[in-house]
Amino acid sequence: TIDWFTEWPGEALTSVGTSAMVEHDLQLGEHLDNVVGMFKLIHQTVEEESKQFFNILRRHNYVTPTSYLELLSSFKSLLQLKREEINTKRNRL
Repeated sequence: TIDWFTEWPGEALTSVGTSAMVEHDLQLGEHLDNVVGMFKLIHQTVEEESKQFFNILRRHNYVTPTSYLELLSSFKSLLQLKREEINTKRNRL
C-alpha cells in the first residue's frame, strides 16, 4: 500500500512556515522565528498524539501537509481580524 500521509521533516515545516509568513508581510519582525517554531511544534505534537490515539483507540487521525497549511492560513486570518479589531477600538478613543 502507498502511505499518502508521510510526515514532513522539521526543516520543511520551518521553511514553509517562514515563507508563508513573509509572503503576506505580517510584520512579525523579531517574533517570526518564534511564531514559525510554534507552528512546527504544534504540528509535530499533533502528529505524535495522533499516533498515541491510534495505539490506544485504534482510530486514525490523519495529520497531513494540508493540515499544516490550514494552520498557517488560520493564523493569518485570525491575526488580521484581531489587528482590525484593535485598530477599530483605538480609533474610537
